[in-house]
Amino acid sequence: MSKLDDEEKEILESFEKGEWESVGDPNRLAKLQEYAKATLAKDKRITLRLSSMDLDAIPTRN
Repeated sequence: MSKLDDEEKEILESFEKGEWESVGDPNRLAKLQEYAKATLAKDKRITLRLSSMDLDAIPTRN
């Protein structure tokens, strides 16, 4: 675990003891989840033409 200062350790210990209680509104959470899904939706397709030199210059993930 990363190095925590005294205040952060105290908060973490309190959380792990179950001393925290959610005050979130379930309706708001559902709405935020709906927004997130809409934001991340891939609903459009495009075609992009590149030179082979430009394509080779694009880093790829392994």
